[in-house]
Amino acid sequence: MIRLPLLLLLLCLALPASSRADVDDSSLFMAAFTAFQHKDYLYSAEKLNQLDQLFPDSPLRDVSLVMLARAHQRSGDNEAAGRTINRFFAEFSGNSLAASVEDELVALGRRQKNGEKLLPNRNLHLAAQKVRNEQLARERALAEKLERERQARERAERERIARERAEAERREQERLAALKAERDAIKFDFEPQLTRPVVVAGGTAAIPFTLANRSMRGEEFAVAAQVPSGADTVVAAAQDPSRPVRTVALKPKEMFRGIVSFAVPADQVDGARFNLTVKAASTKFSDVEQQQLIQTVVAAPLLRVVSRLEKPQARPGDQLAYKVSVLNVGSQPAKEVDLRITLPQRLKLVNAGENGCWIENEQTAACRISDIERGTLAERTLTVVVRDGGEEQKLRTSVDLVQTVLQQKQTFQGAPFTIVKP
Repeated sequence: MIRLPLLLLLLCLALPASSRADVDDSSLFMAAFTAFQHKDYLYSAEKLNQLDQLFPDSPLRDVSLVMLARAHQRSGDNEAAGRTINRFFAEFSGNSLAASVEDELVALGRRQKNGEKLLPNRNLHLAAQKVRNEQLARERALAEKLERERQARERAERERIARERAEAERREQERLAALKAERDAIKFDFEPQLTRPVVVAGGTAAIPFTLANRSMRGEEFAVAAQVPSGADTVVAAAQDPSRPVRTVALKPKEMFRGIVSFAVPADQVDGARFNLTVKAASTKFSDVEQQQLIQTVVAAPLLRVVSRLEKPQARPGDQLAYKVSVLNVGSQPAKEVDLRITLPQRLKLVNAGENGCWIENEQTAACRISDIERGTLAERTLTVVVRDGGEEQKLRTSVDLVQTVLQQKQTFQGAPFTIVKP
């Protein structure tokens, strides 16, 4: 794991412009990321603002804007949080990171975009929540009152009909009443989930659940589960996960502890919410059912590539280093990462630096990285020679990144550089 020099972190804002070239966007982001992980949100926001100012074209811009908005929100600056998350949505409308943005942060952005001034006043928030809770309580009370009135009217109507009908019809009503009593006697529910399970992208999840028979008699239930991705789910008893079950027979007050297994799609982004629905229904009365929505959080690697020439300006004949940094800012290690680095014609590859890298031709190098732990970066350095092309040119490279395990491919543009006339 590469650590940033403490002196550089403390003094980088005070350095003159000529010295800031020694600070790169990956080091600034790692400083912000580390501070955020330690809940130092103000310092994280400071580093991310500096990254925004010094490197506006950084390939880290999408993830840095999301982190900056979160840092502002968690440090109490709601106005800055809303403004920053709106910048992210404006600049990266189709970015997969949008799925990981918290609902509260989206709401702040919407309010700020609508022109509302977001004051850093928690009392107002608590007061608004109190008003809402009171309103919900009034709505629930009204609904319960209407339901009681409806049930009372139905009972009165049933009694009137029972009095007017013949004995044969009365016996039928008695039979239906007995059937209804049997149906109403079925009481069961799911035990609440105490924690939000974490599932790994591209892996197999095993989510526990508990079904409780609250009836005073034995009952049989059909159990099933489904996920939004449409992946096959398998329900089994916790003590025997290899044996699927479709029905569960429970004694009075007995509980069934089960698990649901399913394949988590590989394309899920780190931090995204992934819902699982578990259903149970009486085998006697199929319309008597309960369901539990279990919201899980996806854990996955989140990779970004930063690449740049040793100097932003080069002349024909210069032999320079070209550094490629792969950052994993997700919550899972990245396995089997392949890079394909494509250079413009004005650069000629002369050395791939070994360390899992090799030259395919004068403009293309490939690298294979077996593992990048979360919160770390891996660096590879190539050696290139600048060719003579006559005219001054502003160029940049591209890096294709493939995660073989997750079957994902991304392309990142390198920092621009200029080849000046000899």
